[in-house]
Amino acid sequence: MSDAEWLFFVPFLDEHRSRGGRGPQDHRKVLDGIFWITRTGSPWRDLPAEFGNWNSVHRQLSPLDRGRDPGRDAVCPCRKRGSQHHHSDDRQHDREGAPARSRRKRGIHRNAIGRSRGGLTTKLHTRTDAQGLAIGLCLTPGQASDMVAYESPMQEEAPEPAAMLADKGYDSDAIRDDLKRRGTDPVIPTKSNRRVQRTVDMAKYALHNRIERFFNRLKHSRRITTR
Repeated sequence: MSDAEWLFFVPFLDEHRSRGGRGPQDHRKVLDGIFWITRTGSPWRDLPAEFGNWNSVHRQLSPLDRGRDPGRDAVCPCRKRGSQHHHSDDRQHDREGAPARSRRKRGIHRNAIGRSRGGLTTKLHTRTDAQGLAIGLCLTPGQASDMVAYESPMQEEAPEPAAMLADKGYDSDAIRDDLKRRGTDPVIPTKSNRRVQRTVDMAKYALHNRIERFFNRLKHSRRITTR
């Protein structure tokens, strides 16, 4: 990575290490190794030696994949907020852990993989800023509606947008009403089967290409594209 990219990640570095363990000696090299795997889609054992031992680099990424506390990992920007708070009234039984129905789910259900026309697929929903830089991400199974993923990215800590550009998949009265409560102008095309067809400011909607360019850059990473 370039020096400018490295400076971006520096504030997210976590120097904490678990008891009896040793943290990575070169955070930059670890990140470069993770990005190499993501870009090429290669197996971890094929990681070039210049990035260090493949197993050491893999251990820095694994807790992040599982959403757990990275501990001695190089970066931890995706740590879930509020994950330590348990609400017993949200469950049928007053005990820690997910509801019984969720505990039975395994495999593809737990990994946001669903069956759609293209087979087993996953949807990546992203909220970006006006420059096309990601603010929040959300994964859903391929057959899920886009509308179910609206709430999660909107909960990210970021200023309320003056306008929200989204495709027809997010055209619903609930989403439009929520955006209006936030003082945000919904720039969303209307679905063809809606009785009331709303006009869209096409000059604003043309800026939607910045989001598309974000996904285009993301697809350069083979590990994400073949997910």
